[in-house]
Amino acid sequence: MLRELGHDPALFPSPRTGPVSEDEFRTMSENLVALTQEPTIALRLGSSMHLGTHGLLGHAILSSRSLRQAAGLMIQYSPLHGTQGCIQLAFTRDKAVLTFAPPFEVDGAPNFMVELFFAGVLAALRQLIGPLPEECRVELAYPPQVAEEVYGRYFGVRASFGHRVNRFIGPNERIDQPLSAAGIPVADMYRRECERLLRDMNAANGLGGEVRRMILGARGRFPGMDEAARRLNMSERTLRRRLDAERSSYRAIVDDVRSYLAREYLRDTPLTVADVASLLGFDDVANFRRAFRKWNGCSPQEFRIRIEGQNGTVDQSADHPGRYQQTRTQSHMPPHHKTFV
Repeated sequence: MLRELGHDPALFPSPRTGPVSEDEFRTMSENLVALTQEPTIALRLGSSMHLGTHGLLGHAILSSRSLRQAAGLMIQYSPLHGTQGCIQLAFTRDKAVLTFAPPFEVDGAPNFMVELFFAGVLAALRQLIGPLPEECRVELAYPPQVAEEVYGRYFGVRASFGHRVNRFIGPNERIDQPLSAAGIPVADMYRRECERLLRDMNAANGLGGEVRRMILGARGRFPGMDEAARRLNMSERTLRRRLDAERSSYRAIVDDVRSYLAREYLRDTPLTVADVASLLGFDDVANFRRAFRKWNGCSPQEFRIRIEGQNGTVDQSADHPGRYQQTRTQSHMPPHHKTFV
């Protein structure tokens, strides 16, 4: 966005690696406003986001079976809650109403958080269901800072001003209709996994933790080290050096994430080994078996039998393709199915 507005991103003060606190996010926002002097900056940022931008939260939402489930995840895990903010979803007989009270004001742009939130939510909503119904609208509790049609362009719906609260209003007729993930056999399992990781991965810190979150939030595949360095705004050499200082490596982190997900899939789902290999980006199941043995000291089949034995449910046919034909996801997945990895 800085480049698009004609600014050098190198001039923007970068935060420390690891999770960004509320105070740090406020400082980043204020720095961004001061540097760009652009009144539409929050609208631009929010509307440019796709669900993959939001990492695990975005993937969990993409795995939701309905808008109600997706909204519940967004409300529970949105980082824009802050300590004082509030996100609420309510229903009338025929309307859904999403209300947002920001956790803080940004100096120089007091409505920054509101505009970032609604522009991002509406971009995500269009990604989930396509064009929004004409009756959708955003009501804002302040006067317009730019021409009213500018808000409509970034929100994609009508905006009006001077209301009591900030809220989005739309018809609720689609709130429980199935989303595209409803037809994907592993969607529920992946959504639960994302929720677990959203809770667990927050404990990771340092550059290694940031790399893990970036890998888990990557869309479609595990990025190579050169691509990861670009996403983290550093050179590949710097990334390698800083991970070395943490006694880690990019390959080790990728393998750790893959190994963890593989064990969870094998432990908690009836997916075949071929399915798990595909979900983790392996084109050849034999390569996945070799990698799993290297990571865990046993084959995927042996791991699953051991777990089933611990649970008292040993089933030697657990990996037989005929036994779990309904879990063969490759023929049922849409082209973006590796988003769910």
